[in-house]
Amino acid sequence: MQQDDPEKRRKEAAKFNRFLAQQRGRREYQSAPQAAKAVSKIMKPLSAKFGAGRSGLTEHWEDIVGPRFARISHPVRYLGGREGRTLLISAPGPAAALITAAGQGIIDRANGYLGPGYIRHIKVVQSRIKESNLAGSRPNRTIDLTPGQTEKLKSSLEKVRDPDLKKALEKLGRSALRRPE
Repeated sequence: MQQDDPEKRRKEAAKFNRFLAQQRGRREYQSAPQAAKAVSKIMKPLSAKFGAGRSGLTEHWEDIVGPRFARISHPVRYLGGREGRTLLISAPGPAAALITAAGQGIIDRANGYLGPGYIRHIKVVQSRIKESNLAGSRPNRTIDLTPGQTEKLKSSLEKVRDPDLKKALEKLGRSALRRPE
């Protein structure tokens, strides 16, 4: 067997190093742009035109569920991803069953606003009943204090010197002595 000549090895190594030096300076690919910038260029005009997510849905909630359900319910958030989202709605116990029964109509109207197929299901979470939101409810009326109660309240506050404190205590006393109808 013939042994390699050291001079020949040196020449090949120099040739290989020149080749590597020529190849190292080249950029293979340009880096990709940031996704957030690309998405924001598309989403800003669409958001201005069609509204934005749940906040936009809240603005048109009465048109979507009707005036009857709009007084007692509100959208909470979206659950899910690309294959279809679930709209989470908060409503009081008795109304939750009615809203669930009217679910497909609500989904259709919401998708008319948000885009076809955006919402596939609704989920109703029961919340507390707010008396002021129920149809036919009226605010609690209170009776003003009798002249005797007013005189007694004022006489008990005569020793208080600070006018702001006296005013606050009088307001507290009035609300404590009032009784609902």
